[in-house]
Amino acid sequence: MSPVATSALQPSETHAPESLPTNVPISTPITKGSANVPEIRGVFGSPITFATHTEFDGHGFAGGPSDGDLGAIPTGNGNYIFYGSGGSKPSCADAPKTHDAEGVFAFSGTLEHVTSGKGCARVFGFGDAPSGWVFDRDYAGGGQVVRFAANGKSGLLMSFHSEYQWKNLANPPSYLCKVGNTTSQVPCFYSTIGLAVSTDQGKTFQVVGEIAEPSQPLSVFETGKGYMDIGDGSLVVADANGKHLDNPPADPRAAYFYLFFEDRSPGLPGACATTDCLAVERASYADVIAAAFSGDPHRVAEVFHKYDASSPDPWKQPATSDRPDLTGTAGKFSPLWTDEGAYDPVVIYDRSFDIYLAVYLFANGFKIRASSDMLHWSKPINAGYYLPGHDIFYPTLIGETGDPTIGGTSPRIYFSSFPTGRFPDYTTAIFESVALMLSRDQ
Repeated sequence: MSPVATSALQPSETHAPESLPTNVPISTPITKGSANVPEIRGVFGSPITFATHTEFDGHGFAGGPSDGDLGAIPTGNGNYIFYGSGGSKPSCADAPKTHDAEGVFAFSGTLEHVTSGKGCARVFGFGDAPSGWVFDRDYAGGGQVVRFAANGKSGLLMSFHSEYQWKNLANPPSYLCKVGNTTSQVPCFYSTIGLAVSTDQGKTFQVVGEIAEPSQPLSVFETGKGYMDIGDGSLVVADANGKHLDNPPADPRAAYFYLFFEDRSPGLPGACATTDCLAVERASYADVIAAAFSGDPHRVAEVFHKYDASSPDPWKQPATSDRPDLTGTAGKFSPLWTDEGAYDPVVIYDRSFDIYLAVYLFANGFKIRASSDMLHWSKPINAGYYLPGHDIFYPTLIGETGDPTIGGTSPRIYFSSFPTGRFPDYTTAIFESVALMLSRDQ
């Protein structure tokens, strides 16, 4: 994020909005399904205000959270520690400059409402990557968290959005990149996904390396094609066939971490020829833990592989270029659906229906799809969620079962809502949630 006039923060992690459908009810069930995907229907409940900007301001935040996806860990009695991207107020003793205090922050509350926060205490931020690596040189924000236990190690993993930024010399005096066909502008950025590890129950995180890069290299965008977003990343534990496993798994060698994100590449079919689409990569559960504690960022950069359906072995494409200076090119990917784009995707497992759910930004709202194996996805399970007069950003699925990574019959979607045209002025933002009531389609 970068500071703008007034006390608002202008986030660099942003998406070019698509056109908003007209005359779409907030909750309209649509029957969808096929032999390869579950037939699920979902109806949205009424929105609940999770936190206002005024409340976050009182907890020491200048902007956000969350400028990006949201993570949570339970602390008992219905309470949680949440993690999200934000910025400290300039009045914080350790934040003489707002930009110096941007990054990942913790705050507390229930699934219904925020109760406290630590806006003057950043968990980690930009430039915390291993020495010599530039993937998070200008921005770092997250992020979803998952537990791990293997190889005698245990703790939390956080995938997070990282950025390398540059000046757009074609757009003085701001030198920013324009956001689609809107009036919003953000720093030009090339984003990747980093990995951070905590072994003290989420009090601190250490950035251990980079685990995903876009399929197109930095050079494509630095030369005038605008920014490249990849999202925050979303980790799920399953076996080689996509069947969900408990975490920690009984046999870490037979388990995998699957990482979902958005990617873009010319020549792909359908809508993916011109927009970001859902991508996935995976790595051995045990290998991820071993790499994270190896002290070798090259090992971290090599552990995941992207899914490419056109290859004899679809899990061989490298997830990163393994170049500290971002001068290389990562492997190609196959989009998991091609009928429309998928911005800022988040995937969780729903145990009530033994399915996976994906939420993703689309137009000025968000949509939901379902899958039985993480590779074959349904059409949207309803018409999507939109708030007339508002633009929605950064939807995140969180389970209501006591484990935030596991959904039940009514998982929650958390999102930041701005009056139309006011993004990214966080003084106008409301952090909201809405329940998704699921049922089998008859």
